[in-house]
Amino acid sequence: MDLDLKKKLIDYLSMYITENKKDKIKEVIVDRTRYVTVIMEDIFQPHNASAIVRSTECFGIQDIHIIEKRNIFSPNNGIAKGSSQWISLLVSFSSRRPYFN
Repeated sequence: MDLDLKKKLIDYLSMYITENKKDKIKEVIVDRTRYVTVIMEDIFQPHNASAIVRSTECFGIQDIHIIEKRNIFSPNNGIAKGSSQWISLLVSFSSRRPYFN
């Protein structure tokens, strides 16, 4: 979805939420951080991966770096409860690759 379409969608949907809710959304966005990050390597139990995703989002951490060597990152959406849509999941296939720019 391009930026212009996103802006139009936000404008349209904002007509249906209260000012209080708009203020809360802005407050939550401002409090997110990239000063701390979470790194998961070769998680093989989907329920554990999902709990980490949910906790990361709950603490306001924006990025999760995922290293897949043998196991594919496959969170359980029932446990993650949609939290992965609010954070950045950055996947790498080896811990030997440079991770951060």
